[in-house]
Parts: sequence; structure tokens; C-alpha cells
Amino acid sequence: MRRWAPWLAVAVLLAAGIAQGRAWLEGHRGQSPRASLLYLPQGPYLRALALGHEETLADLLYIWSIQYYSNYDDEARFEYLREIFEGAITELDPRYTEVYLIGAMIMSLEARDTDMALELLDLGLERMPDNWEIAYWAGWEAYNARRFLQAREYWSRASHAPGAPPQLIRLAARMLEMAGSLEDALAEYQRILDDPPDEKTAQVVSLWMQQTLTQIAVRDTRRALLRFEQHYGRCAHTLTELVHSGLLSQLPRGASGRELSFDPMACTVDSPRGGVAEGGR
Repeated sequence: MRRWAPWLAVAVLLAAGIAQGRAWLEGHRGQSPRASLLYLPQGPYLRALALGHEETLADLLYIWSIQYYSNYDDEARFEYLREIFEGAITELDPRYTEVYLIGAMIMSLEARDTDMALELLDLGLERMPDNWEIAYWAGWEAYNARRFLQAREYWSRASHAPGAPPQLIRLAARMLEMAGSLEDALAEYQRILDDPPDEKTAQVVSLWMQQTLTQIAVRDTRRALLRFEQHYGRCAHTLTELVHSGLLSQLPRGASGRELSFDPMACTVDSPRGGVAEGGR
């Protein structure tokens, strides 16, 4: 924990004009913690109570919040999450990176509210536009919610921030593939390989590119099988038959150059690595 000293904390809490804040920080003896939160000032009122020691009071509130949200017996403890992290702690210290990250984690993992978590992280990015850490973790929040294109936006933003690690570039590109935009992902991979930030990124992206080429081959073959079955009322006997019928321009292959595996009885096509993709049925 940063910057605070016990004597200064006591001075802040006991200073004239912050009796209300002091009462809240002491837990409002005789009241439940949840009820005491009703007394927590917000915004400029809280800053006024800090008497110039906003960062110190932010530290104290942050320490208290960690303890409070570790009490799993209180099922209603999430009721004031937004007020505590957005309206209080980050209002006192808008550039307190750790609070945005931990607050968002509590909101998403504990309260199971991804939108609230991203709202807090977006607030942090609004106040610290070049903070790659906040954008990075916002990307994971979106990814875990299967919002792949939103995750791509966060990771792309993070990759352009000062000091960002090079792997963020490939994470942003991978989200196009996860979202099903295979051709766009392929183009993005190629752009990265044209000027890779480091050798590791080049190796990983090269592998993803080969996998994507195989996915595209399997996808296009699956579509051709379906059209063939709709037209002829049966599955193709061979993949070559799809070429002869004009449904494919050439015999489909995986990125390794190996032929796709085809089962005409089940009408399924598999990648050379054994990944099954359904065919016409």
C-alpha cells in the first residue's frame, strides 16, 4: 500500500468539519456496515472532507473496501459498489490504478456484473487515456463475457499505449478470429507478420495464421457440401466431386498442404489435425 501514515490518517479523520466522514469510517457503531454506507459523502463533498489529504483518505477507503468485500456472509454487500469505487475512492484519487482494477474484479467476479466493471474501467481510461494496464484488464473482462470485438477494441487501444507489452497486438488480432471474422483475422495476421514487434509474436501469429487458413478451408467445404446435398439430394461421394460440380475452385487442403479428411457416410469434413466440422447434414 502506498503513501499513507497513521498519524496523518488520524489527523484527517479527527479534523474539524469531517465528523460525518469519521463516523462512517469508524463503521457507525451500532449499525450494520450496509446501513453505514448511507452516510458516505460523494463527489466534491467527500473531497472537501479530506481537507487536502484526498490520497490518504482514498487509501483508507480502499483498505476498508477490501475488508468489507471479503465478508461473504453479507449477501447485500454489492449494493453500494458503484458509489464506493466510482463516487468515493476514485473521486478522491482519480489516478489510483489499483482501485479501478480491484474494483472491476469485485464487480465482475463477485457481483457478476460485467457492465458495471467495464463502466469503472472506462472511467479509469477516461481519466488516464494512456494507461495500458486498465485497457488490458478491460479487454479480459470483455473476453470473459464473450464480447470478442469489444475485447479487441480494448487490447488494440492498450497496444498503442506507452510501455505496453508487444503481445497485446496479437491478442487484439486474435479476437477477429474468435468473433468469426476469419478473413479479417487473416489479413490482420499478415499485417503483423509484415512487421512483427518481436520474434515471439511472429511465431505465435504464424501458427494462428495456419490454423485460420485451415478453418477457412473447412468452412468453405462445409458450405459446398450443404449446397451439393440441397441440389442433388445426396452427399458428395468425394471432395473432388465438389470441384467438378463447380462448388469449389480447387481441392480443399489445410494450411499444411494435407487434404481435409472427409467421411461421405456421415457427410462430415475434418481438418487434417482431426478437428471435426459438420458437412451437409
